[in-house]
This record gives sequence, C-alpha cells and structure tokens, in this order.
Amino acid sequence: MDLRVLRYFCAVVHEGHFGRAAARLGIAQPPLTRQIQKLERDLDVLLLHRVHKRFEVTQAGQLLYERALRLLAGADQAQLDVRRASSGEMGRFTVGFVHSTAFTILPSVIGRFRQAYPDVQLEVREMHYNNLVPALEGGSVDVGLLRPHINSRVLQIVTLIREPFMALVPVGHRLANQKATSLRQLANEPFVLFSRTGSPLIHMHVMQMCLRAGFTPATIQLADQIHTVAGFVGAGMGVAIAPSTITSFNFPGLRCLHITDRVEPLPMAMAWRQGKATVLIRNFAKIARAAAAAWRPTVPPA
Repeated sequence: MDLRVLRYFCAVVHEGHFGRAAARLGIAQPPLTRQIQKLERDLDVLLLHRVHKRFEVTQAGQLLYERALRLLAGADQAQLDVRRASSGEMGRFTVGFVHSTAFTILPSVIGRFRQAYPDVQLEVREMHYNNLVPALEGGSVDVGLLRPHINSRVLQIVTLIREPFMALVPVGHRLANQKATSLRQLANEPFVLFSRTGSPLIHMHVMQMCLRAGFTPATIQLADQIHTVAGFVGAGMGVAIAPSTITSFNFPGLRCLHITDRVEPLPMAMAWRQGKATVLIRNFAKIARAAAAAWRPTVPPA
C-alpha cells in the first residue's frame, strides 16, 4: 500500500468529511475521493459506507485506520531517525581508553558527549594499551584515548593535551619539604619506574629525561599504573617521575615536586582508523578538542 494514500485515508477518517480532509491535505476533493475508492478496490474491501453526503467507517475501515496510524507514525519516526543518524545524533559508538587518561580529560569528554548526543549508544571501555591499538586497527573500537607511542600505519592520531611531569618522593625524604627539584638531585635515588610493557610512552619519557640529566635511574620496582607507582613511593620504596595527574590522588605519605629541568610534557591523543572518520567520530573529535582546550593540569603552585 502507498503510504501517501494511507495518509489520505487517515485524514478523511480523522476529519469525518472529504471536503475538510482535502483542504487539510492541500488537494482537491475529487482526486481525494478517487484515491480512497482505488484503495478500496485494491483491498477489495468497503472501508467507508457512504450515505448521501456523509459516510460511516466500516469495521474493516476502522481496523485499517488504527493500523495505518501506527504504520505512518513508524515511517515518520524512521525518516527522522535516519536523518538524525546521518547527522550523528543517533547510532552506536565505542570509545576505548587507557587507565591514565581517566585522570585528565576523559571524564569531561564523555560528559560533554553524552549531554550533546543523549541518543547515541555510547560504550566506554578501559583497555590495556597493547589491546587498544589492535582494537582500533580492527575496527571493534571506534576511537581511542591513549598515550600516542603508536607504531601504526592504519591509525590517524591527534594530540589533545600535553601533561607536565612531576617528581614524587616519600613524605620523609630529604627533598620532601621542597616545592621543586632538579633531576640531578634524584640521580642516586632508587626509582619506581613505569614499566616498558605496561606504560611504554611514560617509561620512554622518564628514561630520556634522566639520561639527558646525566644518569640512568636505578630501578628498584616496576609498575604499570600511576596509582601503583604512587603507592610504592608513598610506602618509601623509592622516588618516581610521573604525570601531573598524580596530584589528583592525594596519596598519604607522598610529596609531588616541580621539576626545574626543561622536561618534555607527556601527550595524550585521540586515535581512529584512517579514512574511517564517520560523522560520530567527527562529532566526538570536536567535543574532545573543546574539552582539551578547557583542560588545565592539576599542578600545585611552585
């Protein structure tokens, strides 16, 4: 059945009058009457019982009217949903993130996206770096928020923020009462280091900055996560160098010091498959950039 003709029929039943229905539809009455008659012939059913200039809706006509209303409402909703999906207002979207990004702009990005696109089915997955990159390349994750130490020809990578580093010492350490330290002052200390496998980019940055300062850190303990590093330092096992988000934890037994050396900050990036920037990804990227522009590192005053 033609949806247009069903709209005509519903208008006639709703108005209870062919003339008013024709005026509502913006067509002449004779063509409207012919369309309803054709519908009855096609269905081989009497829908409207005509008595002089009036009509009564038959039982079959009432059933068709009720079903047609639902059908037309579904068609209208489908049209609206298709348009909204085309503009990125609906759909399914998966964001993967590594642990450390949860303490920078991830909450702001997710909150802003949910507010702007409440009808998008958003799935957020915490993933290990070694699993997130293959998931992005394979397409099971649409966008990743991660530290961009990525050797991939498949992914498009955009840096969002650059986070400063801080030195961590136990509360009873000789430097604990200072607000800042040079890297050289840590040269002879035992280090709690981010592992090469668990946090490759942070590990590389820390090793490079120590080497530039003239020493190789004496590793006493390795850890993958920032809170684990902080816990080991707070327990007095050694010192560490970590991203400034460490200050948001407020760990007992821990002091965070500014580093006076010129230290390259730690980037956080967004990644997706090249050539696969869907409207959902473009919308997410726009919101992520806005959140990044508003972000400020949580660093105590020097």
